[in-house]
Amino acid sequence: MIDVGGSPIVDIVLEQIKKIPDYIVLFAPSVLLGFIIFIGGRLIVRKASTGTVKATEKIPNIDSTLARFFGSLVLFIGMGAVIVLALSAMKINLAFLATIVAALVLALGFALQDSLGDFASGIMLALFRPFKVDDQVEVAGETGVVIETGLFSTRLVTRDNVIINVANGAVFGGTIKNYFHDGKLRLDTDIGVSYDADLNKAIKAILSAVKGDARIYSDPAPWAKVVSLGDSAVVIQLRVWTDAEDHRKVKMDISQPIKKALDKAGIEIPYEHNTIVRKSA
Repeated sequence: MIDVGGSPIVDIVLEQIKKIPDYIVLFAPSVLLGFIIFIGGRLIVRKASTGTVKATEKIPNIDSTLARFFGSLVLFIGMGAVIVLALSAMKINLAFLATIVAALVLALGFALQDSLGDFASGIMLALFRPFKVDDQVEVAGETGVVIETGLFSTRLVTRDNVIINVANGAVFGGTIKNYFHDGKLRLDTDIGVSYDADLNKAIKAILSAVKGDARIYSDPAPWAKVVSLGDSAVVIQLRVWTDAEDHRKVKMDISQPIKKALDKAGIEIPYEHNTIVRKSA
């Protein structure tokens, strides 16, 4: 049992407290130098990352997606180097630290398998570039416009301004739909007309409704044909090509002029009717 009454522990503590000024004098310069290296290095690395993005974007055939990925990579590696330099300036035993880090990496490797997979997938996305910033895509069941492809996740923004972060592993490991890849999209619109209608006249009226719209391609030209015979209507499908960024606007605008053109041509657009049959006893 330790004799507290003789206060040997208190004496030891008081002796160490008296040495605090000596410790400050001894270690303060190293700690201050390490702190300066960290702050200054962090500033330099961030500027280097930003400069990498700007310089890479000027290279032909390099889009902003890949440029931002390189910027993130420079930031990631640069900050690792800055931390090592700062610790060295503080006279911390890096060999001992490396042993601890290796043990932590081994332990965390199992816990962070998904994150490591996301990192590897981020590299694959940067290499193969199935999409770029400002492309509208559908990945991992989410649809939105790409605003950033990072080391671990891809950021999308939806049309109602919701930000979605999707893990790169889920993006690269699943189906990727890129609606803006070729810069143009086809819009298919189904219109039902009466079985009594003059089909040639109906098709002519539908095509006239989109004629003159500068957003719709003249080559390939708009196309309209009967595609099916429904329960209560003959279905005519209109196909037009537009720039990818105009696709949604044209889709929202196209129905009204078609309705007006059919009304003007005297073509009926049928709707469902319920027929009640009464059977006498």
